[in-house]
Amino acid sequence: MAFDRLADVQANLTTLYKQLAGEERAFLLAEEAEKVRIQQKIDLTWQRIREFEREYAITLSQQIKRHELPEPVAETVTAELVDELEILTPLQRQDDIKALLQQILEELQKPDTPASAKLKVAIPLIPNVVSYELEGDTESVVRRLFPTFVKAYEGLRSLASPEEQKK
Repeated sequence: MAFDRLADVQANLTTLYKQLAGEERAFLLAEEAEKVRIQQKIDLTWQRIREFEREYAITLSQQIKRHELPEPVAETVTAELVDELEILTPLQRQDDIKALLQQILEELQKPDTPASAKLKVAIPLIPNVVSYELEGDTESVVRRLFPTFVKAYEGLRSLASPEEQKK
């Protein structure tokens, strides 16, 4: 059930991003009298995107807590988050979060240590990163981070049995 919901939310987000792109193009091509109405549609679409992303992050973090994420997937996701935060750092000072994610990545790269225990430290950070970045209204960041969370979801889904996927 949760994996189905994640897939539904992912599909909805993809649709909303396409809708947003169309609305933004329409805004650029519209006459001045229409721009206010189109901007209101854009704002409403962003609001819906934020709601779905919040739900996606919460549901994903709950699923990660229930299942062990393979170490290679955990390392990839954490490394991508660190890279994205390095890009954002000059724009929005995220030194604390960046340092924590860097520590998590270093721990994940240590041999002979299971990833699931170290990954649990990162899970509470994922919703904070997403919600904070969304507040900045930086569309490009959201579009770059979303595939990272999709990779985590797909890694979890591949581990779950068919019965667990319906929970």
